[in-house]
Amino acid sequence: MENFKKYISEINDFPRKGIVFKDLNPIYKEPKIWKEIMLPLEKLITTSKPDFIAGIESRGFITASALAFKKEISLITIRKAKKLPGQVIGVNYELEYGEDRLEIQEGLFKTNSKVLVVDDVLATGGTASAAGKLIRKAGGILIGYAFILELTKLSGRNNLDSKILVESVLKY
Repeated sequence: MENFKKYISEINDFPRKGIVFKDLNPIYKEPKIWKEIMLPLEKLITTSKPDFIAGIESRGFITASALAFKKEISLITIRKAKKLPGQVIGVNYELEYGEDRLEIQEGLFKTNSKVLVVDDVLATGGTASAAGKLIRKAGGILIGYAFILELTKLSGRNNLDSKILVESVLKY
């Protein structure tokens, strides 16, 4: 998988000074490469058997929706605050550069449904951890997290529940 890193662009000082943003867009424009990168995540879904795949806004939607479609599993979209209609369940959380809130619509799944949270990048783990808390708050069973890319120097994995699956296809 290491050979796929050449398809990831690095953008310095985005979204703020000092951050090196890993851009996955070059992968998405290469269908054969994207397919190869998705294969380990498809295998994870086959073995973990979630009832739902939950994608985190916004780039997590890309991977989560592709996996949900391919594996014929229901999709949940975890959104930023005030982007969903109707009754919502939400959690506030700290970012490495501020504070934010994640929400899902109430009643999306039955209590005790197994949910796998998917996002593009695991950095500090703040957003992914909040997504996991949100799934549990809504009555779901969080079975794990899946990412295309993990920034290991930021130790985001340490901020996630160590008793459940945490899988990353590529690690920096």
